[in-house]
Amino acid sequence: MKQLNTFPVEDFLEKARIAIRTNQRSLTLTIKEVTDLHASLAVVMTRLSGQLDQLSSHNSVIEVKVDGGKFQ
Repeated sequence: MKQLNTFPVEDFLEKARIAIRTNQRSLTLTIKEVTDLHASLAVVMTRLSGQLDQLSSHNSVIEVKVDGGKFQ
């Protein structure tokens, strides 16, 4: 599996953090930044979806037996 490039996501989060901290009214991204962020998020979501599908296909059956017990 190809190494995941999370730099565009990290870069966006850093810019957003600075914008929030400095009370900026807007955050501007270049079209290249938007394209890179879009591609990175698409790969992340696709991989996450695949992992969730794998987890859901490993359903285990758990059996619990109760004997009633007694309070003394």
